[in-house]
Amino acid sequence: MALSTTAFVAVSCGAGYLYLRHLDANIQHAPLGAGNPPPPAGQADAEGRVAMNILIIGTDSRKGLGGGYGDRENTGAGNNDVNIVLHVYPDKRAAVALDLPRDTLIDLPKCTDPGGRSYPAKTHRPLNEALGRGGPGCVQDTVQSITKLKIDHYVLVNFQGVKDITDAVGGVDVNLCQPIRDRDSELDLPAGQNRLSGEQGLQFVRTRHAVQDGSSLGRFAMQRAFLSALLRKVTDQGTLLDPTKAFPMIDAATKSIMVDDPIAGTTKLVGLAHGLRNIKPAEVSFVQPPMAFTPDEQDRDLRQKAKFVQPGADRLFGMILADRTLNGTEDHTGGADQAAVPSPATPAAPAAPAAPAVDPATVTVTVLNGTPQSGLAVGTSDRLTALGYHSSPGTGAGKNVRTSGVRYPRADQKAGALAVAAALGLPAEAVTAGGTGRAVVVTLGTDYRPDAGGSTPAAPAAAPAAVPSDVSVHQGDESTCVQGWTGTH
Repeated sequence: MALSTTAFVAVSCGAGYLYLRHLDANIQHAPLGAGNPPPPAGQADAEGRVAMNILIIGTDSRKGLGGGYGDRENTGAGNNDVNIVLHVYPDKRAAVALDLPRDTLIDLPKCTDPGGRSYPAKTHRPLNEALGRGGPGCVQDTVQSITKLKIDHYVLVNFQGVKDITDAVGGVDVNLCQPIRDRDSELDLPAGQNRLSGEQGLQFVRTRHAVQDGSSLGRFAMQRAFLSALLRKVTDQGTLLDPTKAFPMIDAATKSIMVDDPIAGTTKLVGLAHGLRNIKPAEVSFVQPPMAFTPDEQDRDLRQKAKFVQPGADRLFGMILADRTLNGTEDHTGGADQAAVPSPATPAAPAAPAAPAVDPATVTVTVLNGTPQSGLAVGTSDRLTALGYHSSPGTGAGKNVRTSGVRYPRADQKAGALAVAAALGLPAEAVTAGGTGRAVVVTLGTDYRPDAGGSTPAAPAAAPAAVPSDVSVHQGDESTCVQGWTGTH
């Protein structure tokens, strides 16, 4: 949001080109993924839009900090100590921030880093080991394997980034129920309202021993309070429209992040940010899956870790995948058309009426194999059938088709064709009108990469209608105090 408005202000001031090139030079980037196929995208709505998932990774690397904050040897990639999936609903008017605690015991997939080094799969290991096994792409693949949410983009933030962004916005305001004094993070704050400086902001999001249950699970309350306050500060027009506030904030942010290659560059980030411009703090839900500690682990090193409580955790992931709202408000699968993202200077189009999601059972599909690879149409058709579509393989395509496509013969089949394309990981541009008959026709070209490697995924279960009873949901506009411990650690 800040990037979008700042770019517009910069251009209006006549400093646009040079300033945006300066920001481009700040941004580090790395490939998406680490060699594992992503899960299918979520279900498209009647306008052909699907939800977007952005993975926010916080690294604990001390690189460039002069040996500060303990663990002086940790100067490499570090550990992914913060893992938050920002699930943006199809209408891009609301989002869920899903926290996955760093100490959660999960299965780590095989990963290959950008340099070609491979790391074998491991079972029953802490989530925060993923970053050191292939970079942010491995964290992405790991989170996808846990949640079944397809990660579209990621942003990795380091310690310095938290400090610099907090200072750049003039401090972040938080409200404490009790004083917090933590010897480990060196945070010392009185009860009541506090404005955090950059150093205090970093201490605040790192504090765990002196708050909640003293674990990495309880630390999410601190991170949620900080991110909510930062979101309210950033979305305040007084911040965004004042170049003396907005420019330092964006400069600090771009110096301290790493993003995936497809969104590397200020222009691309502005386009992404502009698509999120209608999300207000009140429409961001913060949530953590039901968790439990692991004191009975055979491995003594794992007895202070945590695990997901099932089936509650998977129920929550299923609700998010199905675009169910968590705060009891209206669905966000319909709304304004977001197919084209206007430039920052272009007014937003008027909202379209809400539309229901496409039911796969109403879509008939014929799959044609336009490649020399045998069995591709059958395997892809089986995959669509498992997702609920009426699908069957067909014949008649050539064997040297380079670009995959989806055709629909009737206008009322467009939404179904877009949904099929999304399910197969094909872009909306692959969908065209044309052909005869009653079925949506998929022609697979040599650019097609099956997500499941020929295996057939299980048919999706109906998404739960309600949040599990042991899950708390908080909104980004909440200003209630953060609960800490009375006393000192």
